[in-house]
Amino acid sequence: MSAVAFATRRPVATRIATSAPVAVLWLLFAGANFENWRATHRPTGLGATALELLVATLFVVRRSPWVVSRSLRAWGAAAIGTFGMLAARPAYHPIGGLGPLYGGMQAFGALVAGAAILSLGRSFGIVAANRGIRTRGAYRFVRHPLYSAYILTETGYLLENPSLRNWCLFGIVMAFQAVRIVEEERTLAGDPAYRDYCLRVRSRVVPYVF
Repeated sequence: MSAVAFATRRPVATRIATSAPVAVLWLLFAGANFENWRATHRPTGLGATALELLVATLFVVRRSPWVVSRSLRAWGAAAIGTFGMLAARPAYHPIGGLGPLYGGMQAFGALVAGAAILSLGRSFGIVAANRGIRTRGAYRFVRHPLYSAYILTETGYLLENPSLRNWCLFGIVMAFQAVRIVEEERTLAGDPAYRDYCLRVRSRVVPYVF
């Protein structure tokens, strides 16, 4: 049995049903960070909140794919990898007292995400799928620039807010992000355009490293 399937356009009711929980999770995450900001007068998690808003917005308006993975592993990894860090909560105690550095990491990660999202447009997706191969903009440097942004931003948030809860979440989310990359490339490997793209851009997440 094929691991991918041709997708059909999602009804409006389905879009609303799948988008509403994401909106609620984002509001809880943003609200927790805002309350901490108001209490301490420190913009805790500002970059991470901005990144998650970008992702949640694109999730709502994303284009229906041509081909989508029907692997349960791909779907589970996509959900946890994308939205897992929304369960993180502020615990401001920056490691080494380097709060501005970690805030800068989050802000830069959000900018990288913005560049990747501009390159994708409505071809953004959560589950491994083919919504058209993108090779311009941020995709000239690595094959998964949005995941690069996740890693940078979420690392900054963790180092700014190091708690047992956040460390555990971070480890789980990063593991599932790795699974997402594998599943996404497995799904796209059936497209000759993507195979050619992989020959031109060797790095997945970090240029010249991985």
